[in-house]
Amino acid sequence: MAQMIEINLRPDRSTLRQFGLIAVIGFGAVAAFAHYEILIFSMGLGAARPWVTNLFMGLAAYSGIFALIYPKANLPVYVGLTVVTYPIGFVLSYVVLGALFFGIITPTGLVMRILGRDPLERKFEPDAQTYWKDCRPPRDKSSYFRQF
Repeated sequence: MAQMIEINLRPDRSTLRQFGLIAVIGFGAVAAFAHYEILIFSMGLGAARPWVTNLFMGLAAYSGIFALIYPKANLPVYVGLTVVTYPIGFVLSYVVLGALFFGIITPTGLVMRILGRDPLERKFEPDAQTYWKDCRPPRDKSSYFRQF
C-alpha cells in the first residue's frame, strides 16, 4: 500500500521551534473554545471546564516557552500529536476519496452507459479494419501566440 505522508518522528530543531510557536496559537484557541464552550465543547463541560481550559493553556505555554528556549522539549508533544492524528488523516483521506469516487464518478459513468454515450469511442466494431484515428494536422506556429 502506498504511503501518502511520511511521519517524521525525529524532527530537526527548526521544525520543533515552528511547531511550538504554531502550537501556542492552536492550543490557545482550543483553550478559548473550552472556556467559552463553543464548537466542539458546546455540549457543556460542567465542572471539568476549568480543568480542560487550564490543560490546554498549559500546553500552549509549555510549547511557546520551550519553542524559544529549548525546542527539543517539544518533541513529546510533537510526536504524540503526530501519532494520534496520522491514522485519522489516513482513514479520512480514503473515506473522502472513496465517497467522491462512488458518489460522483460511478453514477456519472452509469448514466453515460445507460444513455449510450462513449466519449472515448471504445465500442467494438467487428467490420472495422483498424481502430486508429487520423490525427489533426499540425497547427501553424503563430497559433501558439494566440492562446485564447
